[in-house]
Amino acid sequence: MSRDASGDFARMLDATVGALRAVSPPPEDEEAARQRRIGEAADGQVRAEFGADGRLSSLAVDPRLMRLGSAELCDRIVEAVNAAIDSMRSGASAPDAADLTQLTEQLQQVRDTAVPRLSTFLQTLTEAQARMSGGSANR
Repeated sequence: MSRDASGDFARMLDATVGALRAVSPPPEDEEAARQRRIGEAADGQVRAEFGADGRLSSLAVDPRLMRLGSAELCDRIVEAVNAAIDSMRSGASAPDAADLTQLTEQLQQVRDTAVPRLSTFLQTLTEAQARMSGGSANR
């Protein structure tokens, strides 16, 4: 993974937070609340919620999952979304949804903490690789 990957990830999180801030959820009646569907993956560390309109309304990723590679993280997100879709198709009731404001704050926190850590981690790996390459050339 390159330094550009952490920048891409930061831009993706910024775009997601911006989109969440731009959306103000309409007041929901009891029936609409019952029609929401939630899917989870990675033991609840990834949570996808579809609203009564059938559209993805929120996505929450536990910051601890930032340690995964991007492909594996994407796989967990796909699992959560598919679980929510399966719930919609089966007509099963969904638990109460998380507050959109809370999700936005959590994503911003992920952005503020995970991205700098990812950049530092990538820099450390790059430096270690350079030292190992230089060290093996001297042997």
